[in-house]
Amino acid sequence: MPTTITINPDTPDELSVREIVLCLRNGGIIIYPTETFYGIGALFTNESTLKRLFAIKQRDPGKPVLLLIPDVSFIKNISSIISPALETLSRYFWPGPLTLLIEALPHLSPLVTGHNRTVGIRISSNPVVQQILALLQDGITSTSANISGDVSPACIEEIPDTLLNAVDIVIDGGKTPGGSPSTVFDISSAPFKTVREGAISSNQIMKVLEVAG
Repeated sequence: MPTTITINPDTPDELSVREIVLCLRNGGIIIYPTETFYGIGALFTNESTLKRLFAIKQRDPGKPVLLLIPDVSFIKNISSIISPALETLSRYFWPGPLTLLIEALPHLSPLVTGHNRTVGIRISSNPVVQQILALLQDGITSTSANISGDVSPACIEEIPDTLLNAVDIVIDGGKTPGGSPSTVFDISSAPFKTVREGAISSNQIMKVLEVAG
């Protein structure tokens, strides 16, 4: 059975955050709240844990998962290219629900890069996630806490028991805002394109790039 940690989403307590970070460092999998829905997370560098996560979600290994990172400086661990578009969009939209697809370093697992060898990254605006990653100083997977293809959950009650019982820690931060998932925008090569419409519109993104251009 997993450990359930009830946490104040606005002011996460330090002891709980330390327990969660220790779990992740030891190869554990967590369910956690974000600024949109609940996600399921594991260290992106732990291949065996990634495989376990895919099995829990019943997710196609050919569909890579996105990553949450602690800060912009962490990108050097993921990609060798920090493009002007990445600098502009991260400065304007992060923390927030914009996932940017960038070229991945060759050592990253195909479970996070897929066949195109790109990786999706963002910085979450959720205080729980921010504190976890600030202490962890590593990246974790960001994929909905559901069985692949099912509805994304905005609260613990919407997550199936089979999934809840398969992870190591469940963080109950109350109801999340829900709405649209993060927008996925590909800046790995020109022309840039929207892969998934979400909380931030394509028009907003393109206007920011045009102004910066």
